[in-house]
Amino acid sequence: MNYKGMTALVTGASVGLGEEFARQLAAQGANLVLVARSRDKLARLATSLQQQAHVEATVLPADLSLPEEVSRLVEEVKNRNLKIDLLINNAGFGIFENFLDIPLEPQMEQLDVNVRALVALTHAFVPDMVASGRGGVINMSSTAAFQPLAGADVYAATKAFVLLFSEALSLELENSRVHVLASCPGPVATQFFAHMNPKLQAKQMDQPTTVVRDTLQAFAKGKRVAYPGKLLVRLSTWGARLMPRNVILRVAAGTVKNLNQKP
Repeated sequence: MNYKGMTALVTGASVGLGEEFARQLAAQGANLVLVARSRDKLARLATSLQQQAHVEATVLPADLSLPEEVSRLVEEVKNRNLKIDLLINNAGFGIFENFLDIPLEPQMEQLDVNVRALVALTHAFVPDMVASGRGGVINMSSTAAFQPLAGADVYAATKAFVLLFSEALSLELENSRVHVLASCPGPVATQFFAHMNPKLQAKQMDQPTTVVRDTLQAFAKGKRVAYPGKLLVRLSTWGARLMPRNVILRVAAGTVKNLNQKP
């Protein structure tokens, strides 16, 4: 796919996979709209992209856990006459604690960022893509989408939503020349897993460069679901589909517990 001259809006663009999406797309000639909470980090990234790749990079800070901020972001994009050709819903976070051990507010923030904002931005920008007969959406799901995760209940449920929503929408849009992809990586060496106890080893995780490269390649091939990174990432989803539900529930819970041992 030729991204040169396209405009891609990337959420969660200040760090990790979002930053890597911005860099790889800029290297292929795409202009960027960078969204995250940190204006300073976005500004530094925008300057870097403009200097190295000679593309346009627009900084639009927003806290996607707040519905009013999502609405303001959409309004700002339209007020600036920015035509979004590629939407990358990358922003998200997860709480790896038992459901009743955490107050309700942060649990609801997971829903707002991982689900509500993703749906709202998709609904806001896809109609113009359909009208122009080009463009697409990349929604970052996870291998967590394939089984319930006791100890990360809400997080896994949000990623299952992202996967199912993306697959269904891709079918609805299959005759519009607008493509929707759900990318389902396993653990990635970003800040997301930095606070796990014990920490995952580097060999247990994929690198952001690999995950983003594989995701963009899958999008270019028109796939509905991508399993970027190690072959084990794809194989792990088959275990979740083939094992009895009670067994996979307990196996997955054990994995989460091992990642979240109390000091």
